[in-house]
Order: sequence, then C-alpha cells, then structure tokens
Amino acid sequence: MGKPTLNRKCVTGKELEDGIQKGLDTLYGVALTAYGCKGGNVMIEHRASAPTISHDGVSNLEELEVEDAIQDMAIKVVKQSSKRTNETAGDGTTLSAILSYHLYRWAKNKIAAGESAMSVSKEIEDIVPSILEKIDEQTTKKLSPDLLKGACIISAGDEGLGELIYDVVSEVGEFGGINVSYVGSLGVSTNIVRGMYIPSGYSDPKLINDLDGNRSVLDNVPVIILSNTITRQDEIIPILENIRTHNFQKAVFFADITGDALKVLELNRNFDSCVVKPQSSNYEILLKDVALYTGGKVYSGKAEDYKLQEYAGMAGTITITPRETTILEGKGDKAEIDRVVADLKDKLSKAEPQDRAFLENRIARLTANVATIYVGGASTVERGEVKLRVDDAVCASKSALAGGVVPGGGVCLRDIGKALNLPYLQRPYLDLLANAGIEDEEECAEGSGYNLKTREIGNMLKSHIVDPAIVVREAVINSHSVISKLITTQMALAYEDRAWNF
Repeated sequence: MGKPTLNRKCVTGKELEDGIQKGLDTLYGVALTAYGCKGGNVMIEHRASAPTISHDGVSNLEELEVEDAIQDMAIKVVKQSSKRTNETAGDGTTLSAILSYHLYRWAKNKIAAGESAMSVSKEIEDIVPSILEKIDEQTTKKLSPDLLKGACIISAGDEGLGELIYDVVSEVGEFGGINVSYVGSLGVSTNIVRGMYIPSGYSDPKLINDLDGNRSVLDNVPVIILSNTITRQDEIIPILENIRTHNFQKAVFFADITGDALKVLELNRNFDSCVVKPQSSNYEILLKDVALYTGGKVYSGKAEDYKLQEYAGMAGTITITPRETTILEGKGDKAEIDRVVADLKDKLSKAEPQDRAFLENRIARLTANVATIYVGGASTVERGEVKLRVDDAVCASKSALAGGVVPGGGVCLRDIGKALNLPYLQRPYLDLLANAGIEDEEECAEGSGYNLKTREIGNMLKSHIVDPAIVVREAVINSHSVISKLITTQMALAYEDRAWNF
C-alpha cells in the first residue's frame, strides 16, 4: 500500500491557519471527553475486532486520525508531544493535549494583537523555567500513605480500584515491577511474587509475541547476557545454534543487538526471542545483576565459543513491555544474592549522599517484589476499559513515589497561572469543572479547589486529591515545546492526493 503520488502541494496563509486550528479543535474535543473523574468514555472503532470503550487518554488520542491533511498533521504534531509526556512520566497524555490547545489559542491571540510569531515563540520558551520552579515549590516529596493512596484513586477514577492498586504499590515499592494481565473471571485480583524489575523494555517491537498486549511473555526461558555489541550475522548465528542444541526454541537477550544480527532474529520465525538493551548509565553493573539473579554469567568472548550451560541464566517467566522488564523465578543462587545485598547495604550505610541512589537502586533490583494485577470482566470491552485505568493508576503511583505530588484537580497549574499571569494555565482546571457540571466557579484560596465527586471546596492536599509532580512537569515541558514551534509554521507541504490504495 502507498500513496498514489508523491507530489506535494504548498499550503499557506488562512488555509493553513484554519487547518491547524480545526485539527487542534478536534484533538481537544477527544481529549476533553475523557478528562477527569467526571469525564466520559470514547468508543473507538477497529477494522478487525470489536470496538473498545476507553477512558484512557493514550488510547483515545493514538487512534485519532482525520481526512484533511493539514488538520491531521496538526493533530499528529501535538500527539507526539502528548506521547512523549506519557513515555517519560507514565501518564499525562490528556493534560498535555489540553494544555497544548489552550496555549496555542493564547499564543495566537497575542499574535493577532500585533506581536510577531517568533517573539511569542521565544516568550513561550522563556516562561517554562518559571513554571517549573513554581511546580517544584508546590511539590510534596515525602508521601504519606494517604497521599499515595489519593494519587492511585484519582488516576484509577474509582475508589475501590485505587485502593487495590495502592496496596500493591505499597508492597512492591517504587522500584518493584507491576504487570497487568487479563483473566477470564470477573473482577480484579492481585498476586505478588519475588522477582527482578528493570526499567527498560524491548528494543525491537517486531520480536514481541503478544501483539494485543504490546509485550513479550516467555516462560522457562534461557537468558543470554552479552556485554559486546552484536551487529553481524556471524556474531549471533553460533549462539542461536548453541541454544538449539539444548532443545530451546526461545531466549531472551540482554544485549545491544543491531543491524544484520537483529534481522536474523526478526526473520527466524521458528525461534521465539526478545531483546532488552538496558538503558542505564551503569550498564555493566545492571548486566551483572541480571546474571546474578538468573544464575548466568555476562559473556564477552567470541560467538563460536559461547556455551549455553556455562553462561546462560534461566527464569520462570520474563515479561517485556515497551518500558519495563520483569523477571520472575530467576534461577540464581539465593545465598549469593543475599550476600551481595548485604554487602550493598553495608556500603549504603557509609556512602556519601551522591552515591546513595545508585546503591539503593541495586538493592531494590535484587530484592524487589513483582506484582501481577489480573483484570477480569463480563465482556472484552469491560476488561479493556478497566485494564487501561489500572495501567494509568500504576504509572501515576510510581511517578508519585519517584517525584512527589502536587495539588490535584488542576489546582497546581491554576495557582501558577494566577501567580505568573498566564491565563491558559488556568484552563485545565476550568475544563475539569465543566466536565463535572460545575458552572458557577467560586473563588478558592491557593491550594484549594473542588472535590469533583462531592462538589465541595477544600484544600487539595488535605483532601488527598493530588497529581504526580513529574506528570505535570512533563506536560508543561512538552506542550510548550511543541506549540512554540507550531505557531511559527508558515507553510505545510501536503500530499496532493492522500487516498490510499487497498
């Protein structure tokens, strides 16, 4: 399939401006529909399966495409910004899209009043540090159990579900792993086991074996840990042949595999594999920890000398998503793991402040629990909708643990907007009120706002209505970045005929 022509047309002036605005209007409408606990759901059509009904901003915006070229390009540009927020903070897709919309309208009003697009763009870039500084001032770093529970409940949109997720997060901690899976029964249940969590996902989506879940799950799998970068066929084929001689048709590689070597894995359909390249400044240490936990060794020799029995680790189950990897039932020597952990704890007690985070991360990695949340439901639609909310709440809780929380319900940005005279920062708060049917807004003190469920006004932190600070920060950074560029766009190059051949 492909576009019938590569010819492009130049779009400028009012046609361009109107197209961008209409595209953002459409994006805003979709984002706003599911914004906040009182927002609704979006029904999404699929060509080869049943529709989904989603309250999840990532899913809603990801599926949005329109026919008009300019509108579609504007939507895709802002979607990239929102997706970046979700990738870095684990949540905040909807906030990023809504903030981008209001910032664009504010910027265009300034341009209409006589300011140049370049000067407004520079102003947008210059105000970001001030906003981030104000967010830091409002951030509560040390979370009480009630504040963490509040972050879970707000993101899940359901008190019972939020409390269940809070219990799981409290058990595994900030560095523990949490998998979310479907189950045939009704309701939501959990299971917590000992495991290793790594905040790095698969490096090649073509190798995943669960397309619906966008992940790979491999049971009773050998773990191949390579310190050398593998790029050529002759560097990977001897290792694969050695694995097969031991009657394994699968393996997980913790290695940097690229080029022709990666293509060998992609084209080898009779071999179930996945590649994880840990994203860590302490790459070699992380590989050693994986080897320790799985009972393997880090290999740096020639490919033809690789021996599975001597170097490979083993694991009961490895689950690999775009963002994280969890290893369950590693076959490493527990006594050796305990010895290493005890040594790390001893070093931690004597470490300088700048070294503590590294040691704490290693201890957590080697001792962390891994939880699985099983999501059931009476229908595929129900299970899918609940799973998306669980995923959101898990990500939000981890972000809260990592970076603290700010007053929720749009109050944080509202107060910053008032302090810095930036009215567009107040709009997400007003959007939340509108979705909750609150039309007559009362003036609220700093840090106070509406509990959208009870319609009562109170202090957000005391009411445990909070947002992860990282989410708000990333939404600000990414929305301002994309809009500062979008308002300076004076020409678009669109295909003359965007129809696809089927």
